[in-house]
Amino acid sequence: TTAETKNRMRGWKSMLDESILCMKEDIIKSVQGAIRIKSVEDTAKEGMPFGEGVQAVLEYCLRLSESLGFKTVNVDHMIGYAEYGQGDEMVAVLGHLDVVPEGDGWTYPPYAAEIHHGKIYGRGAPDDKGPTIGALYALKAIKDLKLPLKRRVRIFFGLNEETGSKCV
Repeated sequence: TTAETKNRMRGWKSMLDESILCMKEDIIKSVQGAIRIKSVEDTAKEGMPFGEGVQAVLEYCLRLSESLGFKTVNVDHMIGYAEYGQGDEMVAVLGHLDVVPEGDGWTYPPYAAEIHHGKIYGRGAPDDKGPTIGALYALKAIKDLKLPLKRRVRIFFGLNEETGSKCV
């Protein structure tokens, strides 16, 4: 019935909220780790079409994803993804790890990922490293709680959104 479905959904939401709160410190450290990598597009090199920093942040997120128990794929160093679940249908979560140059006028260092007033400050914190890693941990909570999924979930790590989206 509709009431049973609503109660089940409320129960799952409560479990997800609790699971994510238990991972809070790990989430913060993971976001800080990504922010500390200067992932501004630079000169292409062998195996690094968008430069060293962009490749480094992709490798960081793929290692993180593997440590969280996800299948990972690096597609020609252009884009990567973490995946969980089974089935022919898929839910895609699009994120990107590249950032535009930091410019001047920062109150806090742009790649230090310092926390002030309860917020992480740094290049990519809100766009889009923080939300992308947040999605990864949300999927980890779903996996850890063994919540039923009808589709695969794939979190994409784009590398060139800021300068042309050649990665997709």
